[in-house]
Amino acid sequence: MLNKGTKILSVLTIAFLLISCDNSNENGQNGNNNDTRLIPVETVTVEKDRFEDFIRLSGNVEAIDDATISAESSGRILSIRERGERVSKGGVIARLDDRLMQAQHEAAKTGFELADDTFNRLETLYADSIISTQDFNSARAQRDQAKAQLDQASKQLQDANIEAPFEGRIEERMIRTGELINPGMPVVRLVNTDRVRVLAGIPERYSTEIREGSEVVVNIRSVGGGERTATISYSGNVIDPETRTYTIEVELANPQQIIKPDMVVDLRVKRETLEDVIIIPRTAVIRDETGVFVFVSREENGRKIAELVEVRTGSASGPLVQIVEGISDGDEVVVVGMRNLSIGDELNVITNESSIERAKRLRDQDRPVASY
Repeated sequence: MLNKGTKILSVLTIAFLLISCDNSNENGQNGNNNDTRLIPVETVTVEKDRFEDFIRLSGNVEAIDDATISAESSGRILSIRERGERVSKGGVIARLDDRLMQAQHEAAKTGFELADDTFNRLETLYADSIISTQDFNSARAQRDQAKAQLDQASKQLQDANIEAPFEGRIEERMIRTGELINPGMPVVRLVNTDRVRVLAGIPERYSTEIREGSEVVVNIRSVGGGERTATISYSGNVIDPETRTYTIEVELANPQQIIKPDMVVDLRVKRETLEDVIIIPRTAVIRDETGVFVFVSREENGRKIAELVEVRTGSASGPLVQIVEGISDGDEVVVVGMRNLSIGDELNVITNESSIERAKRLRDQDRPVASY
């Protein structure tokens, strides 16, 4: 009986050991699953959106009315406006000593009146054939010459007042009261910044897309002006051979004078608007020699697993890119953390939002960086 009991105990012991080995193997397999990498990521759920394709560049501001006002007559400056003063169109900027000009004007006026009176008297005599044609023509020529001298004297007297050709502010003075000036000498720089224009260079490859009337968003947030939407008022027909660009101009109202000439502002020039397309952050796209890919999250046994999907991109603007093929509405695309991912990794999704929400945040944060 003892031997029989011992045999039974031995059989039970062996069976227990076999069962323990099986359990150990199963636990070992489960242990391998627990070793699967769990990668923290951020994702977006794809939703179709409206996509505006812009090119980005910077432009230089200049005043539409900006001129150096020069003298047209000789003389001594009696008075001149101060720098910073505002002058209306036709307003006097500076006055010259015009006493000599007035005397010359009076002499020219008297000479003309005498010549005109002589001509009128001889005209009657000529009509009655009392004087010759030669005498009549001579009187008319003297009258015309006297009129030309009077007009010249009047112009010189008028030019003794240097007037503003447009409304503006005196930004520079090149001469002072009491100094002598001659025709052509600069007196002041007059600038009107109520309206300004932005000049920028557009790469020649966009010449068929961007033209007069194209929409432009001007970013002047650096001086508290925010963003303004305008249109191209001028588009050049000539390509700069050095930069391979053509010039555009955008006019802006500037009632608060916050935009200054020679300031640099950022521009977004619209190329096209696409409706109901898929857009994702550019940073989500992985490119290598084999193609263009994104990581998407796929459900597998209650877990989120990384899957690499080949895609085809379309238009790109700033931080966003259009996806033409490869993903569709409802797909969950990894947008942060994909550089550490491998196919089959388990995903720990820290944040998820719609692709529309993500795109809006990126647009708000975006700043144009290209230079002109």
